[in-house]
Amino acid sequence: MRPLATFVAIVVSTVFLATVSAQVPAVVRGGRPSARVVDETGTLTAADSAEIERLARSIQETTKADMMVVVIPTTAGEPHRRFATDLFNRWQLGDGARNDGLLLFVALADRRSEIILGDGLDSPGQRSASQRIMDQVMVPHFRAGRPGRAILDGATRAVTDIVGVSAEQPGADDMAPVPASTSASLVEKRLEPILEPLVETSSPATPTPVPTTDVLRPEPIAPAQPWIPPTRFQREPETTSDPVGMMILLGGGAAAGAGGIAAVRSLYRYRRRGCPHCGTAMILLAEGEDDARLERGERLEENLGSVDYDVWTCPVCPGVEKVRWGALFTRYAKCPRCQSVTKSQTISRLRAPTQVREGLERIDERCLHCGWEKTSERTIPRLPEPTRSSVDWSSGSSSGGFSSSSGSSGGHSSGGGASGSW
Repeated sequence: MRPLATFVAIVVSTVFLATVSAQVPAVVRGGRPSARVVDETGTLTAADSAEIERLARSIQETTKADMMVVVIPTTAGEPHRRFATDLFNRWQLGDGARNDGLLLFVALADRRSEIILGDGLDSPGQRSASQRIMDQVMVPHFRAGRPGRAILDGATRAVTDIVGVSAEQPGADDMAPVPASTSASLVEKRLEPILEPLVETSSPATPTPVPTTDVLRPEPIAPAQPWIPPTRFQREPETTSDPVGMMILLGGGAAAGAGGIAAVRSLYRYRRRGCPHCGTAMILLAEGEDDARLERGERLEENLGSVDYDVWTCPVCPGVEKVRWGALFTRYAKCPRCQSVTKSQTISRLRAPTQVREGLERIDERCLHCGWEKTSERTIPRLPEPTRSSVDWSSGSSSGGFSSSSGSSGGHSSGGGASGSW
């Protein structure tokens, strides 16, 4: 059933991608904009955008690092990691010598997010910090229906955990002094609601009510609501095709095909068998009864589910026939020493690939029957270079509020950082 579920998932993904009608906003196809926040979905409030702008300015003033936040509806089918890396390099975030750029990218309708680090920030510790921010901060907020909070908190944690700069507002000592007259008036105004009820009056008049305009009351926190895309980004329903019907049709055909194969195999497996010695119809032993006729490795194969054995016995003569049926799909392989299908394999990634270097992973193999072991390493191909389409975008001219970078003065990223989905 697992291969069938995989097949159905592939069909569903193909049908969904074929019906995508939203396009990539033109703002990310041109030169770099002057603003550090690009929100084409209307997710961020004005206060959120202003706070992110402040954070970006603060790290640029203190460390010269360059941060941008980009929120679009979709990449229109292009891989999100590659799309965000191409955007980083086309806008040349950061300084060309330090490569200290940082991009927080969100494709909201695709439910995907990326943190792209410049090569100067791409260390193992900063990669771990990026993935921790994605897994522990951003993705939980997205899943709870708080996309604005996810983006703002993600940018704040990126400033502190990746760049290493405090995200706090300037302290009281750093603020401009307030004139004495203004301070006195503020004190009088703040104390007035408190002192006024204590003033005694000679007449039994109705006591003056305590003003409540200056009393701070906590605002109720609204429960989290699921995010609904703005109207202009909601896809129109398809009228020329029925993806659900197509999915059911293809899934039903695949299920019928798999069921037919299983039925044919079952008929062939449990067909009538004659004893090769006397010709008498043989009897199939039940599961558990046939264990006495199996070797140790064969019993282990049955316990692991990699092989199933049928033991047929003759009721007249001592004739016995043992038939081996391998599982159609199993995670175990044949051991090169004992030939039993009891070899397991574990793959561990030692180094992730980038566009400038290959990755590395370790393969640990072990036979659960005879104890044979082997450890080897293999390389992972480098990530592909930016596609021609992304190169063509960078050649476009900027207009309006855009100020594109030219030459090689900007930073570069090999794709390090973090990815998240919800």
